[in-house]
Amino acid sequence: MIKSIKDSNILNYIIVLYAFCIPLSLDLIRILALLIIILWFVQGEIKSKIALIKKEPFFLSIGILLLILLISLLWTDIDNLTFGIKYIKRYWYILPMFVIYTSIDKKFISIALSGFIAGMFISELVSYSIFFEFIHINGANHKDPAPFMHHTLYSVFLVFTAGILLNRMITSESIKHKVIYGIFFTTITANLFINSGRTGQFLFLFVLVSVLIGHYKITVRSLFISLFLLLTIPYLAFTFSPNFKTRMIQTYTNINKISYSTPIGSRIGLNIVAKDIFLQNPIIGVGVGDYLSEKNKMVQQKYPDRKYVKKLVHYHNQYAEFAVIAGIFGLLAYIFIFISLLKTSITDRRMNTILYILVSTIAISSLSDAMFHLNRPLSLFALFVGLILAWKKFENTN
Repeated sequence: MIKSIKDSNILNYIIVLYAFCIPLSLDLIRILALLIIILWFVQGEIKSKIALIKKEPFFLSIGILLLILLISLLWTDIDNLTFGIKYIKRYWYILPMFVIYTSIDKKFISIALSGFIAGMFISELVSYSIFFEFIHINGANHKDPAPFMHHTLYSVFLVFTAGILLNRMITSESIKHKVIYGIFFTTITANLFINSGRTGQFLFLFVLVSVLIGHYKITVRSLFISLFLLLTIPYLAFTFSPNFKTRMIQTYTNINKISYSTPIGSRIGLNIVAKDIFLQNPIIGVGVGDYLSEKNKMVQQKYPDRKYVKKLVHYHNQYAEFAVIAGIFGLLAYIFIFISLLKTSITDRRMNTILYILVSTIAISSLSDAMFHLNRPLSLFALFVGLILAWKKFENTN
């Protein structure tokens, strides 16, 4: 029994299952993440695994951010200390990243990527079933068919997957594979624009450009294709998707006449509050336990009419949230994570493009949501950073 548990293939298969479940079930993510961590310890050779982790420069950036958050507990109000510790504990979701980096076999990297895509395919089938009212799921309807997570996060997952599929379609040599990836890319793009998540729809343009330019470099051809798709896809979505058309009209109205009780207006209000708090505490912030209580105080003092802003449980902007928590140090530490990841050198074009898709997805969507604190994005980050760094490790070993 112990010998079979120590078989490295078991851990690899569980990582693939973990990748498959990330778009589908938060409960399964938790169970599988814990199982991955336990197996990592049970299989032994911990010293050599820790030595591998120490050799990877990127992990320093993660350590710096977590250290700053821990230190900020020192100036957190004692009444909010438990809340601050709870905030930091959420980062256990990134622990599978270290396991994947140290322990996945090279042949399982592409299988894990396909596992994630398969999970998104199942999610997409359910979404379309809700959209056409074949099935009914609590919390989702045909106007907003996001089946397993909030529509903002689902839109981010959709656009991230669309980038991977476009990358595979371009780089595949088989015509059959190009057709399959092309069809899947088309359906997942359509799914993106029938859903209500504007974050992913806005992000789509950046991911599309990063994939095309990453493959073709900056040439007349890449610029022409990018411009054509950037104009054509939103036009078709506006013409044929009532949900997208309605959301775009709402966006235009909300920007021209700001109401702080709307999704866009509340984000603007949160950024204003974050700016005010940051200017009062620009160096070290207010502490990881006080970022919400200070928001509520600021709203009460300066913006008492913005009651909806006061109710929100995070800043809907990861940069603003870290700036409030730990001042300029927290903000720069978060930005440093993306800079460190971009410095990762990978020669394989497909994996290198996935690296850029991941960075652009998390970095840009962090402007409208807590992408480095919510459990789903943290799991997505853990999976793909682990796979990318593992690929880099194998390239360097070869």
